[in-house]
Amino acid sequence: MSRRSPTARVNAPPARRATARGAAPQAAWATVCFRPPHTGALPRRAGLRGGPAWVVWHTRAAHGPALVRFDALPVTGRGSAYRDPSPCLHPPGRLPCDTHLWADADGPAELREHADVLVGRVPEAVTEARRRVRDLLARHPGCLAAVVPGFGTGCVVGVRRAAGDPWCARLERGGPRAPATPQAVASVVHAWVAGGGAPGALRAVVPVFPG
Repeated sequence: MSRRSPTARVNAPPARRATARGAAPQAAWATVCFRPPHTGALPRRAGLRGGPAWVVWHTRAAHGPALVRFDALPVTGRGSAYRDPSPCLHPPGRLPCDTHLWADADGPAELREHADVLVGRVPEAVTEARRRVRDLLARHPGCLAAVVPGFGTGCVVGVRRAAGDPWCARLERGGPRAPATPQAVASVVHAWVAGGGAPGALRAVVPVFPG
């Protein structure tokens, strides 16, 4: 289930063109399933342009699979109105399936203000990444989670709390050759917290096929 239903029409600035072919989108619906359906061969790419991402979440005492599906939100000069993605028809896994809106932290303000998750694209040192995550959450009160990639294969994740400063931590995202994307990590974190999981329990979100 989604934390909220961001179905409002999103109006992009008139001067901004649609996402170029092959480029990562500026926003997408993300659906995370903790009980992925068996559909044959597993997708090997853990990213937006590579289609669905099969990942493994890790806590200190357990681990399990998750399937992250992205449905890009088209952005044109006239704005974008996009239907909710199809709901999952299979039973829930360890946590309920979760659908939310992901947006580029440096994308159009009209997308960022509706986003459940914000993700930075530019890697930063841990201290700067933590500062950026806290700033993103402070400036976007409707956003539950924010992620900024670090140098190497880690990323800094922040989750809004009911009161006080947000929870922040560095999560690993796999081997250096093909780590999970920050978008996939952010979406798993959102789904984990929206389903009642403690954000501090997560230690890593890595591809099924490590790099």
